Amino acid sequence: MVDGIHFLGIRHHGPGSAKNVKAYLEELEPDIILLEGSPEAEPLLARVFHEQMKPPVALLAYQPDEPRRAVFYPFAEFSPEWQSMCYAVRREVPLRFFDLPLVHHLAFWKEREEQSVNEKSGEEGVCDEIPGETSEAKISGKAVVSAVSELLPVDPFAHLAKAAGYDDPELWWEVNFENRQHNEEVFAAVKEAVSVLREYFPKTDRETLLREAWMRKMIRAAQKEGFKRIAVVCGAWHVPGLEKMPTQKEDNELLKGLPKVKVECTWIPWTYDRLSFRSGYGAGIVSPGWYDHLWHYPDDDGTRWMSKVAALFRTKGMDISVAHVIETVRLAQVAAALRGLPRPSLEEYNDAVTTVMGFGDPILLQVIREALVISDRMGSVPDDVPKVPLLVDVEKLLKRLRLPLTTEVKEFQLDLRKPMDLERSIFFHRLNLLGIKMAHPLRVDGKGTFKEAWSVYYEPEQTLAVIEKAVWGNALTEAVVAYNTHLSKDITSISDLVDLLEQVIPADLPALVEEMTSRLDTLAASTTDVLEMMKTIPGMVNVVRYGSVRNLDYRKVNDMLNAMMARVLAGGVLVCTNVDEDTAAEIMECLVAVDYAIATANQPELTEMWIELVNKIREGQGSHPLLSGYSTRLLRDKNILGYEETAQTLSYYTSPGNTASDTAFWFEGFLKSSGTILLLDDQLWDLVNSWLASLNDDSFMELLPILRRTFSEYSLPERRKLGEKAKGSSSVKRVSIKSGVFNKEDARKVIPLMEQLLGIDGFCEI
Repeated sequence: MVDGIHFLGIRHHGPGSAKNVKAYLEELEPDIILLEGSPEAEPLLARVFHEQMKPPVALLAYQPDEPRRAVFYPFAEFSPEWQSMCYAVRREVPLRFFDLPLVHHLAFWKEREEQSVNEKSGEEGVCDEIPGETSEAKISGKAVVSAVSELLPVDPFAHLAKAAGYDDPELWWEVNFENRQHNEEVFAAVKEAVSVLREYFPKTDRETLLREAWMRKMIRAAQKEGFKRIAVVCGAWHVPGLEKMPTQKEDNELLKGLPKVKVECTWIPWTYDRLSFRSGYGAGIVSPGWYDHLWHYPDDDGTRWMSKVAALFRTKGMDISVAHVIETVRLAQVAAALRGLPRPSLEEYNDAVTTVMGFGDPILLQVIREALVISDRMGSVPDDVPKVPLLVDVEKLLKRLRLPLTTEVKEFQLDLRKPMDLERSIFFHRLNLLGIKMAHPLRVDGKGTFKEAWSVYYEPEQTLAVIEKAVWGNALTEAVVAYNTHLSKDITSISDLVDLLEQVIPADLPALVEEMTSRLDTLAASTTDVLEMMKTIPGMVNVVRYGSVRNLDYRKVNDMLNAMMARVLAGGVLVCTNVDEDTAAEIMECLVAVDYAIATANQPELTEMWIELVNKIREGQGSHPLLSGYSTRLLRDKNILGYEETAQTLSYYTSPGNTASDTAFWFEGFLKSSGTILLLDDQLWDLVNSWLASLNDDSFMELLPILRRTFSEYSLPERRKLGEKAKGSSSVKRVSIKSGVFNKEDARKVIPLMEQLLGIDGFCEI
């Protein structure tokens, strides 16, 4: 205590600090509480005792014109700051957040980003002073400025734990604070320890110096107002910097000319899972569920905790008896005694669970960690907290569609023929169009275009994502239309525009679809890139098909699809001519996608144009062998190309005039994704097998890499069965006179020449 000022140095989350702060405040009965936090959030304090306010919650502060610049200040019921706020509201004691205002914090953030951009662009005239730091000459006292990497890490207690011989700071904290029954003079002890740390780590960054200067300014203001018992609740690291005050003039000089930006604050729900992340104060804990248990049951000897563990295991189908619980508690207590601890910590309980319930296997600890040690608990905030209109609209839709926000992953199987399921589907699609990833589509098993599956869960960042998109409209529908209209106007690729249109269709936004369709028509008319048009066709087919499912009229898109297919037919062969291997591979992937799309569309006119194009690619003199091979295979699969024509094409590419690589590329295209067809089509098998058997050693070794690449695409069962079939095949194809491929009339034509060569007459008869 200094002149009526009581410094309560805390760790930002933990029942030990929370218990100590609560007890100290009740005994001190302060006139005012100065709490580390953003002053902009003070108007929100009145809602701490609201019936709908249930921790964990967080203060979200953001820059309205650039919402991505935001910070979260999370609180649990066992957070010292939360207990300080509850005490102040309950006792009607003035409470002020006395940290450096966020209007300056976020301005520093903006400066750092601009500095980083300038450094990357190599602009001249960049100031040598790094934002967030300052030179030694600008700082009074003994504080020295250094690069962040040379400063003390965020958690000073990690160094105290290391000095005490603990590798795990969480364990050290639990032993010395959470399991401690008598904490008299604990704040004095913490201040003394941190003071030594600050002497050992004298270098301080600019922002910390500015924060402490502002805190001292607020302390002086409270003193001038006549408050006699001032409770200062802040991170333990700041206590020495606040206790030893420089002159008011020095602090004012340091705080002169700070940059500002506009800041807004609100309460949002938080989760225990996210409480383990470092944000806001820079605090994070690894066991919020365990700390919650310690806060509510400080006198538990382990029986209640192990009962929770046993109940959890029983829900997993494990046979856990009362005897297991008793033996586990006893073993944890014995382990604590052997380690010189006053009572078991979480580590002792985990070791005991592994031994008694897991029979030495620590796998059970993962179940405990997720369900109990961390927990899936999620808080709630009052409906009347300040919110942007878009967030209010989203929350109303969530309630109307009966989609409660929880940290538990929930899966929804939707039948689009049901009104409620259809509305949910539209809502999920609209959120995704705004970049709010609250719902993730899942694969649906079985047939039917009226089925959808979604995985839904809440993360606090989703609230920030809604706030970021609030500039596009006050209602979800309005924001989605405005945002995606803006995106579509910046798109210059028809394939990208079709991809976006595919996402827009399920969101049931006819006006937006009409706008994008007109934009697509304009782009398609001016596009001359045939490969780009080929990439667009599958998406356009999906648009037309999905429109029929949703009872939407996409005749205009269908007309564009036919026109685009005609343009591809006109220029497709030229695209496939005289290209390198990489380009040919890219084109083949397009051909695969277009072939599947055309088959799905089932429109005779499209199919006719597509077959004509494929045949032209197969016959084209300059077509890459990879594309010619794939085109030949497509035509054979569709029964348009017979065995003899296929064999003639194969004979052409395996003739001595072609290089071995051209032959291999042709076969790679010809065998694309055809493992099962090779097994079932004996004629196709004979063609491939005879060619491979005819290769000499040098040619085979030259072709081996490409052949391995081709066959590696087949599944393991396919490769195994192909090997078995090859093992039983002859390397020489023998044609029986009874074979269906033997043509008696063709054979009779060669008899006269054979008789003449052999010098015989009328010897051979067929």
